[in-house]
Amino acid sequence: MANWISSQLARLDIPTPFEVGNVNVYIVEHMNRFFMVDCGPDTEEAWTALNLQLEELELSLSDIDFLFLTHHHADHAGQAWRLRDASIPVYGHEKLVRYLEQTPNFLKRGNHFLHELAVSFGAPAPLVEKLPDYREALRWIGPTTVTTTFNDGQDITPDGAWQTIHLPGHASDQLGLIGPGGVLIAGDHLIDKVEPNPLIEQPYEDEGFASPVILYIDSLKKLQGIDLKLVVSGHGEPIHHPNDLIESRIRQRYERSEQLLVDWEDGLSVFDWSMKLYGRKMRRGMPLVFSEVFARLSLLEERGDIERRRDDNKWIYVKKEAML
Repeated sequence: MANWISSQLARLDIPTPFEVGNVNVYIVEHMNRFFMVDCGPDTEEAWTALNLQLEELELSLSDIDFLFLTHHHADHAGQAWRLRDASIPVYGHEKLVRYLEQTPNFLKRGNHFLHELAVSFGAPAPLVEKLPDYREALRWIGPTTVTTTFNDGQDITPDGAWQTIHLPGHASDQLGLIGPGGVLIAGDHLIDKVEPNPLIEQPYEDEGFASPVILYIDSLKKLQGIDLKLVVSGHGEPIHHPNDLIESRIRQRYERSEQLLVDWEDGLSVFDWSMKLYGRKMRRGMPLVFSEVFARLSLLEERGDIERRRDDNKWIYVKKEAML
């Protein structure tokens, strides 16, 4: 069901086939015009829900000036192609482009990256061989093009009332929108009941591999310098005291990493730590578990508590004093 959060901001509740549940899609009214933020996954159920809830607001696709995508994940960007086919421009970060276009070279590089990453994380060969094709991660995203790309701090409305803010971490291409009165449309960067997982992505050809959790915390700290009054997210309810939640998220991240030191074992890989923490259950959600465990280890490495070193084809971790 659609509902107005304020006189100029409405939320649509769009179903997804994912464990995370429904996704929030937003309609922003500005200067008597409308734009949409995110659109849901590429399913008939989501498309039907989107159009029906627009009708509840007495709107239709013809009223939408443009679609703004906060990031490339399927629950947010999956059916962008349908709006593009309806002649609605699609806006997003420049790093969004490759996930929507899905060129053969990008898919090939993605498969290579996933296999190399699993090996470096210490996954056994039989498990590496069973990794899904990279296209599986994009199966709920219909291929399309991005009309206009944006980076940090750019206007998306002619008067500059709504501006982009780059918030990498959960996704490298994640852009929020800051609007009048200290409103932030945050995508999945800040959610009321759930902490987003800093997901590992294949880097650009000219970029090195950056730990997503470091980017995520830097993005949280970036928000601390802004006078935010209200944050609306890709999932969950509006956040009316965002600064408290931002501080809590930063603290929780470091506390979760520090828990590893209580039962520390030198010489373990990401795979070893994943098995130690999650057991055989981790195999059902291996990419998410790998991202979470790598995030915890990355923060300890950044603080100088542990060190990473190469052991054959994999990375292992040892406490700093053990290296002396």
